[in-house]
Amino acid sequence: MSAFIPEPNQATSINPFNPNKTYKMSSQTHLVPTFTLFFLSLVVFSPSTASADKKLVVKICHAHKDIIRDTERCLKTLSKPEIVVAHDINQLVDLVMKDGASKAKKTLDVIKEMMKKPTSPAALTALKTCAKVYRYCVNGFKLVGQEIYVDALTANYDAALIRPEVDLCVKALQAAKLDEAQLAEGNVELNFYSALGYGMTVDLS
Repeated sequence: MSAFIPEPNQATSINPFNPNKTYKMSSQTHLVPTFTLFFLSLVVFSPSTASADKKLVVKICHAHKDIIRDTERCLKTLSKPEIVVAHDINQLVDLVMKDGASKAKKTLDVIKEMMKKPTSPAALTALKTCAKVYRYCVNGFKLVGQEIYVDALTANYDAALIRPEVDLCVKALQAAKLDEAQLAEGNVELNFYSALGYGMTVDLS
């Protein structure tokens, strides 16, 4: 599946979650924004900071509202019992991405069941496209969670690549005029976790 891959030496990067906003970039890296709020990242994203701290969760969800647009959902997600047990920001990212992968897997299972039922050729084509997208996203979220411990830049980059894949499913459903609430919500969740992964790692890269 195709995805936009920026040139390594480009001078600016478009925020994939807010096309109207660009960031300056180093000539030796890509997708590494330089923020005037750099000092905030030292507080919010310090590996030694206990991620279960409520103040940290609030800061994460409010630090990049242009990326993580659903602040309420962000706060709720980062406050889940299975996520607040994280001991540092890297583990927090890992657990959040695992949560995203789990949700994507559930929707993928729904798609598989839908494909078993009689449907139109157009609808079946759309479902096959979405199945590929969801498999990609399940693996993508897991990969970001693993990469954060080794290379935050790569984790940030791969988190950003998930969103264009989701658009493939959205467009396929629209073309087939297939209106399924579970798939629509699933696509919203994919975009949310992609944005959350990107927003949480952007100041670490």
